[in-house]
Amino acid sequence: MGLAATQARYLGLTARKTNIEFEGQQVNQARTALANESANLYNKLYKLTVPTPPNVTDYYKIEYSYKAGGTKYTVNSYTPNSDGTYKVNVSYSDYAEVGLKAFATSAIVQNADGTYTITVSGSSKSYILDPATAMQDTVIDKACGKTGGYYCNYTDESNNTVYYFDKDWLAAQTYPFNDTAQRYYKSSELINVTEDHDKCNVSFDSQGLISTIIDPTISDTQLQMTADAVQDTDAYTNAMNKYTKDKDNYEKQITEINKDTEQIQSEDRSLELRLRQLDTEQQALQTELDSVKSVLDKNIEKVFKVFA
Repeated sequence: MGLAATQARYLGLTARKTNIEFEGQQVNQARTALANESANLYNKLYKLTVPTPPNVTDYYKIEYSYKAGGTKYTVNSYTPNSDGTYKVNVSYSDYAEVGLKAFATSAIVQNADGTYTITVSGSSKSYILDPATAMQDTVIDKACGKTGGYYCNYTDESNNTVYYFDKDWLAAQTYPFNDTAQRYYKSSELINVTEDHDKCNVSFDSQGLISTIIDPTISDTQLQMTADAVQDTDAYTNAMNKYTKDKDNYEKQITEINKDTEQIQSEDRSLELRLRQLDTEQQALQTELDSVKSVLDKNIEKVFKVFA
């Protein structure tokens, strides 16, 4: 190999080595940028607040109640009036009249005078239903699912129960009727009543708790108030709903951070592999450069000896 060719080869190898070193610098810069991104993700993860589920023992409220005539009145809320009295919203249990369905297999015939004769299966007694005497009944309306309906009725002597028939239903049937008849009856059931009792005189103790009440809606007598600590179910449910929402949001952010971190790690592994390849290539170039330089030095030495 001549001197000029050796010099050209040496310059080419040097340029290639420089390019590799430049690419290595770029790879390192890219890895530094990834490291900064990874640090930002770590800081973001560090700043996340882990949601804590609510403790049921932390959610209690004071429930007031008082008794009058054997009935327990639970106070839902109390609002002061301008005259110093209070409007108290209370709940209590009481018996109320309700309408119920009592379908029964019946034989019904329509009489010439417009009345109906009904015989219930299993009974030998017949009863007359007279549409002319039908009356409205709001309790039966609720059971029948109507508003302003008119009802015929009869009293079953076997159980002393009054049964009601919808006048419109009777008129719509084909007679003689032998099928399940739609009849209704009334019963008394224990229900929960909520209402406002106004102009109540309320007294408080030294701790700010209600001690006595005069409820003019039910009595003029001063009644002792009972204060019990009961679980505040609504507050606990709201706290649990908030925890569930925060937990879902926290897990979503964790998933996103893990996904981004995995992506950064994958890119960093690729860059590290490329950097190793560049390092191997640079070592090979350096070996070749040393060899070419040795040849170049010998050629230069020969040239100078010729002209010495």
